[in-house]
Amino acid sequence: MKQLRVWIIPVLQLAIAILFILLLYAVSWFGTTYTFQVSTYEPYDPYFNDSIYLEYDGLEGRQDVETGTVYVTFKEGEDGYAVIDRIQSKPFFGGVQGNYYDRFVYIEEISSYRVPADDVDQIEGKQSFTIQVDVAPWGMVRPHDLSPIQE
Repeated sequence: MKQLRVWIIPVLQLAIAILFILLLYAVSWFGTTYTFQVSTYEPYDPYFNDSIYLEYDGLEGRQDVETGTVYVTFKEGEDGYAVIDRIQSKPFFGGVQGNYYDRFVYIEEISSYRVPADDVDQIEGKQSFTIQVDVAPWGMVRPHDLSPIQE
């Protein structure tokens, strides 16, 4: 019985790690993919030089929502890019948490993107991009596939 207790914590830790990995991929498996138009406002990070910070075009809110924490859902706009469908100050199922200030929504989980080493040359010096973001029905997000817009 004593040897069984020794293995309980490592097995539990492994199970929790596996669940987190599955949850990350579940966002893509069960979520909806939206295309956002973004621009970079700081192309270099001194600590993580392979990250860029993104500013999402089209994440404008309404005037009747209070400044602070908000919850949003998205829909595809007329131009094919995602726009805000619903915005509320109170949480609701499927709402992505963000911060609202001066009629713009800032969603921390998708505001920076880690560029794979193979893609650094492709995006270097560019300012406008499209990015795919998977949005799960329970409100988690996963950005992927950043590509520059050809001007």
